[in-house]
This record gives sequence, C-alpha cells and structure tokens, in this order.
Amino acid sequence: MACFLSGFESSRLSIWGVLQNKVCARPHSSVEALKKKLVEEWDKLSVEYLRATVDAYPRRLRAVIAAKGGRIE
Repeated sequence: MACFLSGFESSRLSIWGVLQNKVCARPHSSVEALKKKLVEEWDKLSVEYLRATVDAYPRRLRAVIAAKGGRIE
C-alpha cells in the first residue's frame, strides 16, 4: 500500500491501519499464521465501521482534488 496520493499518506485507508495495529500487535510464527490472524481481524470489523469508512471517501477525494494533490486533514 505504498502508492497513495499525498493527501492520503497521513491516514491511508483507516481500515488497513486498524487491521495493521491488531494483526501486528504480536509476532507470527509463519506467513500462514499471519494470514489467519488477518482474516480473523477482518471478520471482526463491523459493517457500520466499514460503511462509514467507504462513505467518507468521496469527501476525502474532493478535498484532495481541491488541494491539488497536496496534504489534507
């Protein structure tokens, strides 16, 4: 996920940030264990949280366009 518009660099996708914090809270013994934990944590995310995150993107995209690709808050 290294390739983002500069306006999105600070927050990236909040969904991935949440997953990263939960999944990487402890080391994993293998790639398979990491994948399993990622799926477990994904399944715990509420539909309401996912919908709110997706619904916020048009507003954020308009802000990036208005900032001509620069940083947004």
